[in-house]
Amino acid sequence: MLPENDDGSDCHGGFRMGKARLFVVATVLAGMVGLTGCLEDTSVSTTGTTAGSAQGAAANGSTGAPAGKPGSAAGGAKQAQYGEVLEVRKGGDVAATLSVAAPKAVGSFFGGASKPTSGPAFATFIVSFSSQKQGFNVNPFDFFVRTPEGARVQPTFGCEPAFNAATLGAGEKFQGCLTVDVAHGNLVYTSGLFDSTSLVEWPGF
Repeated sequence: MLPENDDGSDCHGGFRMGKARLFVVATVLAGMVGLTGCLEDTSVSTTGTTAGSAQGAAANGSTGAPAGKPGSAAGGAKQAQYGEVLEVRKGGDVAATLSVAAPKAVGSFFGGASKPTSGPAFATFIVSFSSQKQGFNVNPFDFFVRTPEGARVQPTFGCEPAFNAATLGAGEKFQGCLTVDVAHGNLVYTSGLFDSTSLVEWPGF
């Protein structure tokens, strides 16, 4: 007869359950490490082309680096132009292209029920991706606005059609609208959830 613990379970069974739990935890951690590793090799480069004629201007009147000649923004992120088409690379291969239209200020949403808390208007951005590979993930929280004070402001509910999370197939195009409750700042695109390295930054608004 197997020895029992105080709760009536046998020691061998408890040991087996302990090993099972340890295996599950190790598997989850390994998956997170693997995912983080995939995110770390993400980079962005310019194509030298634009998706439209709209060009954003910085708050000080400058326009940043011209299309095809990226500059360097805070934290080592590339400086891009609004409307410029960028390549998102993973593992050195082009996974998707990305472009962001110049921001537009919107005073309220939902018939005035949603109003900005940090200024006279929300900042809204039309974001477009074109996937070159199967399984490319897009997420609104890969973007944020860095304010002049250095605060990081994430997207919120607002403009439609909203830019939502999705997994794209090869050749699939995806477009949506980001809403950020902020009056001024710089839009930034990051490498993802686990390793939020700033990859590219657009001019201030």
